[in-house]
Amino acid sequence: MKSVFMAVIVVAFLSVALIGCGAQKEASSQAAIQKSQSMATIQQKTDYLVGQARAFINSKNFDQAVSVAQYILTNVNSNSQEARTLLEKAKSELAAQASKAMADVKQKFSGFGK
Repeated sequence: MKSVFMAVIVVAFLSVALIGCGAQKEASSQAAIQKSQSMATIQQKTDYLVGQARAFINSKNFDQAVSVAQYILTNVNSNSQEARTLLEKAKSELAAQASKAMADVKQKFSGFGK
């Protein structure tokens, strides 16, 4: 019983430690870009910013993801295929949101004059 309790505590501790070590999404693309400027190598900056762009996409902050991906391609690593892929995905999601918003507006106004 004591070993089970100890194993549960160790697993809980490791889980908290691993979660705490993961890269956290910055509040904005500007904050992510600013933080990346303190990194030493192009690869570190690229990896960090790609992770931030991915986090923005996952949280449906597509405009922030576009900003970060474009920054990578323009200022850090113009050859980053990951940044290109994330940029395309974020732009596609923004276009889908705009299209849905337009369809919603059309639907609301189509019954307006009747």
